[in-house]
Parts: sequence; structure tokens; C-alpha cells
Amino acid sequence: MARVGVDIDDVLMPWAETAHGLCEAAGITNGAGITRWEFWKDYGCEPEAVWEVLNDATVNGGLYDVPPYAEAWFGLERLKQEGHSVHLVTARGFHGPHRELIRRHTIDWLEGWAIPHNSLTFSMDKTVVGSDFFIDDSLRNYDDLDGAGVQVYLLNRSHNQVDEAPRLQTIWGPRRRVNGLHEFVDIVVRAA
Repeated sequence: MARVGVDIDDVLMPWAETAHGLCEAAGITNGAGITRWEFWKDYGCEPEAVWEVLNDATVNGGLYDVPPYAEAWFGLERLKQEGHSVHLVTARGFHGPHRELIRRHTIDWLEGWAIPHNSLTFSMDKTVVGSDFFIDDSLRNYDDLDGAGVQVYLLNRSHNQVDEAPRLQTIWGPRRRVNGLHEFVDIVVRAA
């Protein structure tokens, strides 16, 4: 059976969408949507403006207390029922001043929604769990995992459509993309 790595933000729950909504409410988006993780580049503002909004929502609620995507529980439960182990790996808590609060929010969120998993790792290096398969929404994480020999899939999101440092297509080929967690789960179940 396979070790399956899963990112949390924008794979299991709508973090970027929620963050964008908070930035819209704060009036800092200049009417722009998001096309990359560095939202401030789309908004035409300084990064500090975005982080001020997100730090406030971390402390006062609204950023880490949203429901998971409808398919999150079912997808992870299916993997476990098929005998695979599910390892959540998140970079939460490495940006901004509220590291421990963000980690507590994460644990509470996982427990509150009864998200099926075998382990939780806080790391900016997604290769640390030694996965056979992995799903993430970050271009950089995809490239790191692919380089480590993991069969990784990039979950299509609005913020991963612009690649400011494109990989060399002639060396690695195009990134494997999926449109939903269910599509990734089907791939893992068929392959294992």
C-alpha cells in the first residue's frame, strides 16, 4: 500500500479563496483576483498589507475556521479504506508572527471536522514524509517533490496558473495536474 502525502491549504480547505475574500473586505485588492500565491502582486499593494489582514484574521477568526471542501473527508477516507496511509504536510505557521496559534487552529480544525489522516507534519519541505504519491497546490512544492522522485500531482487553483519561474519542459516534462482531490484519489487507487 502507498504512503500518500496531502497538503491542507487549497487541497482540503479553501485557504486562498478565504484569504482573498478577507483582502477584498479590507479593500486592498484593487478589484483584482488572484493568479499566484503572492497575492500582493496581483493586488498591486505591498506584501505587508496582505499579511496585516491575514494576521488579524488568524487572531480574530475567519481564516482557519472555514469548512473543508466537500470532497476532502470522502477522498481521504477512501484512501484509508483502500489501505493507504494519509500524511498531511503543511507549511502553516512558517509565515507571520502567530506560529503556535496557527498550529493549534490546524489541529483543532482537523479534529473538529474529523479529517481522516495518519500523521500531521508542519514543514515547508514537503518531501520530509517520504510519500509515494502527493497532492499539492504549490508549483514550488510540486517541483521539489517531483525532483525527489515522488509521483506528485498539482491541484489546479487560480493561484497556480502563473509560473514566474517555469521549469525546463524539455527535462521534466509538463506538470501532472488534477482538477480535484477525487481525481487524485482515483489515480492512487488505480496505481496501487
